[in-house]
Formats: sequence, C-alpha cells, structure tokens
Amino acid sequence: MPTTTASSVRVSIMSSPATEAGAHAEAWRFIAMALAEPAADSMELLSEQPYQPEWLTPALGELATVALDAWQGEHTRLFTFPARCPPFASPFLEDGVLDGHRAGELERFYGQFELAIQGLPADYLGTMAEFIGFFLDKDDAPAAADFYREYLADWLERFCDCLEGHAEFTFYRELAGEIRRQAEGLRP
Repeated sequence: MPTTTASSVRVSIMSSPATEAGAHAEAWRFIAMALAEPAADSMELLSEQPYQPEWLTPALGELATVALDAWQGEHTRLFTFPARCPPFASPFLEDGVLDGHRAGELERFYGQFELAIQGLPADYLGTMAEFIGFFLDKDDAPAAADFYREYLADWLERFCDCLEGHAEFTFYRELAGEIRRQAEGLRP
C-alpha cells in the first residue's frame, strides 16, 4: 500500500472535481483562501488552485506590481477588526460586535461535526466558505444551501457591498463579485 503524504493528499483533493458540486466546492475553498492574510507565497498558491475565475489572472497581475506589505496593509484595512469590511457575520448582524451570537450558534453547529474552530471567531466567512465546500464535496448541495440560508443569507450581501465599495485593489472587488456568484448557486 502506498504511503500517503500531505502533498499527495493535496494533489488528489485539488484534482477531484468530478461533479458540478465538486467544482462549486473548489470555488468556495478558493474564496476561503482569498480571504486569508497574504503571505509571500499567496500569489503562487492562488494561481495553483483548481478553481481559476477569469478575473484572477489580471487581478494577480495588479498585485504583482505592489509590495507584499502593501497587499497586507489592504487586507488589514479591510478585514482586521476594527475593519472596513469585517469578514464575520456578527458585526453585520449585531451593530459592530465581534464574536457575537452568530459565532456562538456556529460553534455549536460545527460541534455537531466534531469540529472545533481555533484562532478566529466561528462566524468568519473563510471558515463558512470551507464548510460549504465540505458539504459540496459530499455531494450534499441541499445541506450547503441550508447552511447558506441559516448562516450567510442575512448578511453576506452587505459584506460584498462593503468590499466592492471600499477595496482599493481589483482582487478584493472581484472577490466580492465571485462570492455573490457562488452564493447565487446556493439560493432557492
């Protein structure tokens, strides 16, 4: 039996979208990665993702013209609390509160799957995007749609509006549009 390494698992996961749901799962994982704090290898990792929206190449081209610390500064300005566009449900639902009631609801929900969220509040959009990908990987589009309706539908549009209105880099403005397109696929 062959040995499974971290890189072999990554390759098999990244090359497995046999279904439409699998392709949508990759899109949601891309969204999660795009929301992460930029690091030295972020452009390479984004360009290697199986999901490659048409807007990504020109947006990465723009990012290639700025220093990493400028990209990190934009990320911080947009997403790090107190942020222009916090990628968390609670600030949109509870008048600016971070780690509010929605985060608690999601901690309990994730607990049903024996998942413990560490490092960020449970209502972080990147984590929720990964979770939608989890459902879609299991070919459970109804569960992904239910998750969207229960935990994202009441605030995600406002987040996207904020991101489109405040982002200085094309990458984040286009990311808002991508989030909208993927969310559309989860609506009834």
